[in-house]
Amino acid sequence: MLINYYFSLSLLLLSSLFLLSGCELTTTPEPKGGSTSYGEYYLDLQQLTELELIAEVEELQDKVAILPSQSSKHDYDSQIKLLLLYSLPKSPIYNSFSAKALLNQMTKKRNNIAFSDISPQEQALISLLRDQLNQQLLMYNRLLVQQQEQQKIALKKRHALIDKLALLEQTIIQLKKIDQTIDEREH
Repeated sequence: MLINYYFSLSLLLLSSLFLLSGCELTTTPEPKGGSTSYGEYYLDLQQLTELELIAEVEELQDKVAILPSQSSKHDYDSQIKLLLLYSLPKSPIYNSFSAKALLNQMTKKRNNIAFSDISPQEQALISLLRDQLNQQLLMYNRLLVQQQEQQKIALKKRHALIDKLALLEQTIIQLKKIDQTIDEREH
């Protein structure tokens, strides 16, 4: 009977182990390449200090510098991360024009492979970034045109004031001459 008990217990444990081994804990799948998503990367960038951002910029620029000699996805990954750094307002290399130029370069037909291996969510983030950069540059251009118009108006006003000042100076000179003529007649 004791053997039957141990046999039953062993069988129960073995069958439980067999059934449980079929169960697997599910986790959120990591993006391809095992790295963080670009959205998470951007959020991580926001937490970095200026020195950490500079180090990240230098590292990515070094990786991108060797891009023409290689064409792996990791190089495109570095370009996309550099794009995010160009777009981050507190970044030491923040520049909407550079970000848009890099994005345009990466989306050329022959180079569109840069976005072919990223998830739809990542493509949506890049698309959102493109739209934001377009809007930002459009607003910047509108502001630039408005500033140029204001400068033209200010320049016209300045010239008008200079002309009025010259006219007043001539009037003062004429009045002095008249005053001097009057003084000469009285004496």
